[in-house]
Amino acid sequence: MTAPGVVAGLDRSAIDRVRGRLLGVGYRITGTWADAEDAADEALARLVALEPGTAPDNPEAWLTTVTTRLCLDRLRRRKREAYVGAWLPEPVDTALLPSEMVEQRDDLRIAVLLAYEQLGPDERAAFVLREAYALPYAEIAEALDAAVPTVRQWVSRARHRLDTDLRPPERASEAVISRLVEAVLAGDLQQTIDVLTADARVVSDSDGKVNAARRDIVGARKCAYFLVKATELSGGMIAPVEVNGEFALAVVSRGVVRVAQLAVVDHHVTRVYFHSNPAKLTRLALPEGFEPTL
Repeated sequence: MTAPGVVAGLDRSAIDRVRGRLLGVGYRITGTWADAEDAADEALARLVALEPGTAPDNPEAWLTTVTTRLCLDRLRRRKREAYVGAWLPEPVDTALLPSEMVEQRDDLRIAVLLAYEQLGPDERAAFVLREAYALPYAEIAEALDAAVPTVRQWVSRARHRLDTDLRPPERASEAVISRLVEAVLAGDLQQTIDVLTADARVVSDSDGKVNAARRDIVGARKCAYFLVKATELSGGMIAPVEVNGEFALAVVSRGVVRVAQLAVVDHHVTRVYFHSNPAKLTRLALPEGFEPTL
């Protein structure tokens, strides 16, 4: 966004604040920071391009509507595009998140954004606008070009599913993280197994751009073996990072940079998310020597 000064009643500080809000909307709807930035900036550019005298009475609401619709277009288009292997939401360094998003970190967790992926596009957008931003149903209905009762149904259905069959795993505690890291670093297969749930799963997102498993690794023993071997191959290239408000580990194994995050059920690790697609590691503040090769 390059337009300086006052735009449709918004000064520079207001534009920066609103852009942060639009990024929050876009990231939650698409799970991709690049899509969120594109949509937010295009919405602001459209506002700037409006003919004099046609500016909306409520520019923030107008921008939210335009951003939401642009994100839905991107979300639907992505469903039709081929992606090699598992797809994970794009990880973002916590320090880069706008302040309003930092205050609401729980629904920015990768596990939560991944659960959102199982919702229909309109259902997801309605839920985000209502739950994250407490927008009135009438305003959401206008943004989605739907009837208010339909929007209420979308939100209710999404809330129910996220509380039941789509319930995301919990945030990993320091104690669980320490147990897993210690077991893996020690190369102790059995201790590593003991930290995992029986149905533990390692999910790797690479889009075929680097060497990574294209299918999920399932089961405590297989996951433990993978984690121990990956650590052995790292040669000590492991460092802590903070991603989406959560602890994560940056690992270099066989020349490939990966960022691993954990999700927990009943104090045991049930998911290990490996972000390996170099195109989706550009919004992370990785330690020196950990930069991915695009």
